[in-house]
Amino acid sequence: MNKRFTTIIVTMIFVGILSLWILAKDHSAVPLHYRILISFGGSLLSGVLAYLLSMDKSDSEKTTK
Repeated sequence: MNKRFTTIIVTMIFVGILSLWILAKDHSAVPLHYRILISFGGSLLSGVLAYLLSMDKSDSEKTTK
């Protein structure tokens, strides 16, 4: 469980840094506060997807009961 959250946090940080870099490099006309919001949204979405994809079958059975 703890290892899963560590992986999710690392994934979110990696996506956030990479998206800020790409937005600054290729889309510099976009204002900074919008670039930050876009990268924050992407990081949040990647964290949710990583959490859902890393669920075990035992985790999903616990939530349905």
